[in-house]
Parts: sequence; C-alpha cells; structure tokens
Amino acid sequence: MADIIKNVVIIGASGNIGASIFKALVASNKFTVSVLTRPESTHIYAGDIKILQSDYSEVSLVKAFQGQDAVVSALGAAGLADEIKIIDACVKARVNRFIPSEYGSNSKNAKATTLIPFFGLKAQINAHLEAQEANGLTWTGIAAGPMFDWGINIGLVGFNIHTKEALIFDGGDRRFSTSNLSQLGNAVVAVLSKPTTTANQYLYIDSFTVSQNEILAALESATGEKWTVTNSTTEAAVTEGQALFAKGDFSGLLLLLKANFLGEGYGSDFTKDAKLSNEILGLPSQDLTSTVRALVKGEAI
Repeated sequence: MADIIKNVVIIGASGNIGASIFKALVASNKFTVSVLTRPESTHIYAGDIKILQSDYSEVSLVKAFQGQDAVVSALGAAGLADEIKIIDACVKARVNRFIPSEYGSNSKNAKATTLIPFFGLKAQINAHLEAQEANGLTWTGIAAGPMFDWGINIGLVGFNIHTKEALIFDGGDRRFSTSNLSQLGNAVVAVLSKPTTTANQYLYIDSFTVSQNEILAALESATGEKWTVTNSTTEAAVTEGQALFAKGDFSGLLLLLKANFLGEGYGSDFTKDAKLSNEILGLPSQDLTSTVRALVKGEAI
C-alpha cells in the first residue's frame, strides 16, 4: 500500500454530497484531483480540473483509473449498482484506495439494512470491497449520519426551516449522529491523508450527536419564534413509507430514512452504537448552536 496518496478521482462530483467532497479535496491542496464523468455530462469544472470520461464499460473505467492512487465514489442511490464494476476496474488499474458511497446511515446495522431498500446493495458492495483486499485494493467506508445542513432544508430529520414546522418522532429525545457537508469533506481529506491509519476500516464521524428536541430548541432560539410541532412515531413512518414506496412513490423513501435516523435500534447514535473516529482523523469541532445560527442567517458552515 502506498504511504502517500496524491492522484485522486472523484465520481459524482456534481451531486450535493459529491460537490462538498470535491470542494474539500481541491481546497486541501494535497491532491491532484480529477473528475470522472459520462460523455453526455454537461457540468463545467474549473479549467485546471482534469475530466476523465467513461461510459462505465470495464475498458473505459480501467483506462480512466490508470495512474490514480485513490477513487472516491459519491454516486447516488440510482448509481450504486455500478460500484462493483468500478471496484473491479480499480483492482485492474492498480488503484490503492477506494472510498465507497456510504456517508450516511450505519449500513453495517442489520435492522437498517432490512429497512432501506438500497442498503442491501451497500452490504454487497462492502463485502465485495473486503474481498478485494487480497488483490491489493484498500478501502475506507465513512458513515456520517444524515447531512445536517443539507437535510434541514429538505426535511430529512423532521424540520422545515422555511415554514418553521417540526415533525417530532417518538417524543424527540432519542439522539442520533449527524454531520454537516463540510465535515464529510474534512473526513474524506483526512482519510486520504492518512492512508495507513485508515486502511480497510469502516469509520464513523459526526459534527454533533443530538436529539430532535435539542435541534428544535436551537432552531426556536435562532429564529426567535415558536415552531409548529406535530408529533408522530417512527413506527407510523415505517408503515406509511413502505406503503408509498411499494406504489413507486419515492416520498416513502424519505419517511423510511427518517425512521432509520430517528428510530430505535438502527445504530444511528455513533457515540453509543459505534466508535467515533473524529479524533483519529483530526476533524474540527462543530456544534449544533453555531450550525443552526449560521443556517438561519444563510451563512456557509
């Protein structure tokens, strides 16, 4: 395994999560960053960013990965099925490190894997990655919980910052680990900067571990207003989410994700259900109050 990672390819750099990782990689000035795109992509990157095109055939992927030290995947759920062929191409191109598109929930948790439709595929990808250790490929998985600053704008953890409404599950006191997009970017940079320390590990990070009630209090304090609160249960969210998803309504997936982040037994409190790697990675300290104040003011985190 290489002691230093220099050349890095990111896949999915134009997505919400991928863009934050791409930004952090470039801003670190530690890596020569390239972006893998499909030929039909129209996204424009800065002139000094090398664009590697691939139709995701084995030949084109291996060619794109030649000379690269690491490949970072930020593919969305729809693209996860391509990760196994990407991993195989990494092996053939003799890439040193692969970071799969994990980043959110604890996909090592059996209850979570059963609940979320595409988590079963993530489990297969993780197993395939582990099998490639014998072929010289190292890997690092990163679980960061729901992306807080992004998720607060789409109601991912039960809050609508625009309408000042809160959907509180199971009383709102259950704690879960969550990360800002910038913290995830920090983590990817740290993983690639410490290849020996982070090889072949599934790491857990957070910006903070909090409850819905703590978030609500911070939001009401920052906005200076009382929010409209609706109470529900994660059991109801699972029932409704599964019914909607079975009919092809993807709003059901959002409900299932909420239940996964906020429900009991899904391994979402990394301070209790896992072991945080913030200190090992040297991640900066972030806190709920400062984050919420910045979001309310429209400031970057």
